[in-house]
Amino acid sequence: MIRWAASRPAVTWALAVGILIAGAVSFTKLPLATKTRVDTPRISVSAMWAGASPELVETFITSPVESAIQGVRGVRKISSTSTEGNSRITIELDQDVDAGFARLAILERMEALRPELPRQARQSLSVTQYVPDDLAETPLLEINITGPYTPGALTKIAEDIVVPRFAALEGVGGYAINGTAQNGVVVSYDAVRLRQLGIDPAQISQAIGTARMIDVIGSEQLGASERSVVLRDTPEKIEDLGRLPIVSRSGKVHRLDEIASIRPEEDRRGFFYRLNGLTAVTLTLTREGGADAIKTVARARKALAETQSLLPQGVQLKVASDSSEDLVDQLNELLLRGAIAFGAVALVLLLTLRSLRSAALVLGSALVAIAGTALGLYLLEIPANLLTLAGLAMGIGILVQNGLVVVERLRHAEDTPEGRAEAGRGIAAAVLGSTLTTAVVLFPFLFLQGNARAAFVPFAAAFALALFCSVLTALVLIPSVGKGGAARDAWGRLGRIYDWTVRKSLR
Repeated sequence: MIRWAASRPAVTWALAVGILIAGAVSFTKLPLATKTRVDTPRISVSAMWAGASPELVETFITSPVESAIQGVRGVRKISSTSTEGNSRITIELDQDVDAGFARLAILERMEALRPELPRQARQSLSVTQYVPDDLAETPLLEINITGPYTPGALTKIAEDIVVPRFAALEGVGGYAINGTAQNGVVVSYDAVRLRQLGIDPAQISQAIGTARMIDVIGSEQLGASERSVVLRDTPEKIEDLGRLPIVSRSGKVHRLDEIASIRPEEDRRGFFYRLNGLTAVTLTLTREGGADAIKTVARARKALAETQSLLPQGVQLKVASDSSEDLVDQLNELLLRGAIAFGAVALVLLLTLRSLRSAALVLGSALVAIAGTALGLYLLEIPANLLTLAGLAMGIGILVQNGLVVVERLRHAEDTPEGRAEAGRGIAAAVLGSTLTTAVVLFPFLFLQGNARAAFVPFAAAFALALFCSVLTALVLIPSVGKGGAARDAWGRLGRIYDWTVRKSLR
């Protein structure tokens, strides 16, 4: 391959330019994030029902959710935990299933199921992609929703209008609403009057507690399948509660609204969240595994502008925090330091090689290797986070070293395609050996498991790609487009020491 490339410099030039362009385009399309976030094949569904026993949570939340999820394509296993006031369902997916599409399918089913759940559970029901705690990152975007409304009314606006437009955005892995209030009902009574009527207050609690009835009363056979027949009796309005029957000791039946006062009331759970004097709730968005943080925020900001026009008068959406801004600052700082380092390397090469052409060959081969690494990351779908870019930066020194060794070897070769090819073949073993001894330190990364593997394998992959590209560019590109037998001005005794050092390293 070295001989073939050395005899076809025009083709090599075209390939190098193509790799540079493809690498530049690939780098702009790499998903950028502050840290690794794994696209794990698991999704979590959670809901809260304050004060409900585990049995009620299992019956009215966990079981309906599990039934709705079972029909989603790619679901391999469903496990759930029902505790007092809380339900958590974990869905394990097949390895070849796209977790993003599966999450959207589950989210659609949960939105269809939401009206059938207890009122408190409707507001807290959420679908998120499972992420290990030690790989979790800061929220992608926090949006404040403010307006001259009660917390309950603002919560309903957020859930009905804002959340559906952000939860389904490409790149959004989950969401949470903070500062919400739950709309509820207060039933108050006169204890003296109840004694006069012969009604125990516990009867009111029992009537309200059993007002929601969902029970399987039979089954229906449909061919080879069987469908359960469910009785649902659920009060939807305050008037429905008012018609609940209460039986006194004398046997007389009273309506609940005849013996008690029923009125709607918001449960703020002891929290009062205000911003600039207005009621506020906060919508927090998290990034989906493998998604580009900067592009996802751009889509969210566009959706924010579109959603603003749909909100009632006085309700405002404002970005409270944006993690992509820190990412942009860190990337800009990384690019600046990289440019400074690249300039320092160029200066050192000019001082040591004493040839602008030779220094340009070394730097050019390094640039092509970097572009090839970016192209490889894109084709292998490896996200570019700060750790991955650090692995690429670590490989730059090897890129320059390999190119420098080959350029120095060409100086002692004939300036013919055969001479340059022979020089490249003569140094190939040394270049491969030195590169492999560096790459062998990456071998232990193959044995990492779990979260450590997810965090460090992209780093090792970027480093390995950089090493591989450096060997190709040094042994193929430089002998093809370089010039052999280049003269070098003597620098006195320093030059003779440098020549002796180079000859010793090439033996």
